[in-house]
Order: sequence, then structure tokens, then C-alpha cells
Amino acid sequence: MLGALTRRSRRRPALGVPAGVTLVELMVTLAIVAVLLAIALPSMRDFVARKRLEGIAQELVTDLRLLKSHQIQNRPNLGTAISFGNNAQKTCYILYVRGGDTQNCNCAAADDMICGGANAVGVRPAPIRQVNIPLETGIQITADRTLLHVVGYNGMPRLNSTLSVALTGANVGEIRVSTNAAGVPSICSVSGVFGAIARCDP
Repeated sequence: MLGALTRRSRRRPALGVPAGVTLVELMVTLAIVAVLLAIALPSMRDFVARKRLEGIAQELVTDLRLLKSHQIQNRPNLGTAISFGNNAQKTCYILYVRGGDTQNCNCAAADDMICGGANAVGVRPAPIRQVNIPLETGIQITADRTLLHVVGYNGMPRLNSTLSVALTGANVGEIRVSTNAAGVPSICSVSGVFGAIARCDP
């Protein structure tokens, strides 16, 4: 009787009952997953990079509107300005109320010297908002002028100056943010790969 039970316990499982995953099946599954990840990861990285670039460009448009509205609402005598800069660590811009004619803020300077620090003379500039973009993000801001200055009760650019800013991301395209002679910003995509942003006119 005991021998019969022992023989019965050694029998293989009945047909149709899974016996587990073999090493070959596991290796094939892992190989398929690895191939799918190799295909999906680059496109996911590009998607995230495009969204980051688009977000920074939209933020710049909002800040250019803020520049004009701050001047209209607060009417500082010396005007309000935005300036652009970069150094070995970052690309950046800063909004501020201007000081004297030669007193401006430089977002690329050391933290204690951005708006003149202890060396500032006369009326010192007052920062409103600063945006820093580390270079390791792959995003670069290039402006056709280092400073845009708006003045008066209607926040018009001084000397009817306009601004054109190119925001580029490594391998993901370019977005252009511009202002007209009234200081009103607009945005368009040079590369045409951003669904929420219209392509720039040729």
C-alpha cells in the first residue's frame, strides 16, 4: 500500500496542467521586452524633451505679458525690463524694474551680483522674476537682443524695439517667441513638431 502511494506521488502532472515556465521561455520573454524598451525609450525621451521645451516657451510668453502688465499697473519711472544671459551652467532670463540708466540685472552673474550687489549705485534695480534653465536639459535660449525695456503708462517698448527669441532643444526642434512694436508676444514652431504650437510663417 505504501509503495503504491509512493509510486502515485512520483507521477507527472496530468496533461493540460501547466508545469511552470522553462528557462528558454523566460529568456525569450525577456528578449522581447528588451526589444520593445529599446524601441520605446528614445521616442519617450524625445516626447518628454519636446514637452519641456514647449513648457519653457509658453512660460516665456507668459512672462513677456507680465513684463508689460507690471509696467502698466505699477508705472515705475525707470521702466521695466527683461534681460537674457547664459554661462557655463545655465541659460536664463530675468524680469526687473530698472534702476538708473546703467543699472540692469544680469541673470548669468553670481547670485549676489545679479542686480548689481554691493557695487550698485543710485537707484538699484528690483528683480521681479528669474528663470534658470540648466544646460544639461539640452535647452538653449538665444535672443536677438540682451534686453527689452518697456516704459510709460501703456508699457510700450522703448524706441519701439522688438524681440525675437529662439528656444532650441537637442534633437527636438526650435520654438520662436517674438514681440511686436507694441510689446505683445507671439509664439510659433520653426520645426513644426509641436502640436499645440502653430508653425511659423515661412
